[in-house]
Amino acid sequence: AFQGSGQLRLDASREEILLGDVVDRNAVPFELTGGRNAGKTFLWNTTFDYRISSNVQASLQYSGRSEAGARIIHTGRAEVRAFF
Repeated sequence: AFQGSGQLRLDASREEILLGDVVDRNAVPFELTGGRNAGKTFLWNTTFDYRISSNVQASLQYSGRSEAGARIIHTGRAEVRAFF
C-alpha cells in the first residue's frame, strides 16, 4: 500500500480439471467443470487503486487467463470516480 493514497493487489491461481476415463468430454455438464476446459488453467489479476484527491479515485485492473489448449485471454479495465 502507498502512504494512505493507493493500493496494489496481485493474485494468481492454478486450477486443474481432471476428467479421467470420460470418453465423450462434451457430455460433461458445464456446471461440473465451472466452464473450464479439461487440463490446467492459470489465472492472474492485478489491481491498482489510487486516491487522487478526497473526491476523485482512479482504478486500473488487468486480468489474464490461460486454459489448456486455448490462447491466453487478456482483459484490462480503467475507471475514474468522482464523488460529489
